[in-house]
Amino acid sequence: MFHVPCSMITIPIEISARHIHLSQKDLEILFGLNYRLAPIKDLSQTGQFAAQEVVEVQNLQSWGANPHMDFTFGKAPDHNQLRILGPVREYTQIELSWSDFIGLGLEPVVTLSGDYKSTIGGIVIVGPRGQIKLNKGVMIAQRHIHCSLQKAQEYDLYNGQIVAVKVISDIKTDQVAHESQKCYNKPVRQITFHNVAVRVSPQFDWQMHIDTDEANAAGICETGVGEVIV
Repeated sequence: MFHVPCSMITIPIEISARHIHLSQKDLEILFGLNYRLAPIKDLSQTGQFAAQEVVEVQNLQSWGANPHMDFTFGKAPDHNQLRILGPVREYTQIELSWSDFIGLGLEPVVTLSGDYKSTIGGIVIVGPRGQIKLNKGVMIAQRHIHCSLQKAQEYDLYNGQIVAVKVISDIKTDQVAHESQKCYNKPVRQITFHNVAVRVSPQFDWQMHIDTDEANAAGICETGVGEVIV
């Protein structure tokens, strides 16, 4: 255990696993006219939720092929699903890891979430009522910080700023209650993330988001704590 100095800017680190955001138009193609998502879990960011619904992913080579030729993210059969996160957005966006891109046979593209013009296509989304071939919307989300206006003022941060974050702890679920004590276990695989984008909004809660590849590299199993280096 070690003590964190009061002057250190610390931030909770969450793992953002592969997922999809759908436009209302695409939601209706996949699930039916006037369909509404069924929330099952609130996420850390205000108003965001994980939905009950999932969709299937195919690449252009596996789309329409025999069942045993279906694309899969892992070795297990039918492991090719994406959880839908709500609410609906203006554009459909799929956020994957670098490893997912390689598995799909796509050239990895890293960009900020919401930067639709920089995304690519090349995969097919299959729902219970229809299918969509995406020409845009597939991306690896640049590692980023969700920053409230209060935290931006407190730490003198601004929207679009690029910082580094040093991982200082890996926290298991049963340790979260002790986070306020500011005493943490040093991670087994300590790492510093560079090119972390700061995104400031009154709707945001203070969290850093990384994907599963990045979490594995840092040895973070569930959640972590980082030191923001400006």
